[in-house]
Amino acid sequence: MPMGHVITLTFTHDTPEHVFTALSASLDKLASACQGIESYWHGKDLRLRETTADYAVTAIFRDHDAFTAYLAAPAHVRLNAELVQPYLAEKSSVQFDVPATTHP
Repeated sequence: MPMGHVITLTFTHDTPEHVFTALSASLDKLASACQGIESYWHGKDLRLRETTADYAVTAIFRDHDAFTAYLAAPAHVRLNAELVQPYLAEKSSVQFDVPATTHP
């Protein structure tokens, strides 16, 4: 069964802008290199509301095995160690089953 993954990241206030640029490029490469990703979107918060995180990633994976492989992928581990963890203030994530038929 397909599954969804959403993560929100809040970075420290002194996180340099180049980190977001590098994060975006790295996530694009990661998504194209990993098997089993059906949908993958990410980006910086638009700042339309006050109580939001700084960055989000949302993905639909073919199944739980594809998600597990994504988490263990060397590029994912490296990206997390180099571009996320050094600047991370807070994160939240959720994984959920995606039914075969969805409603708008």
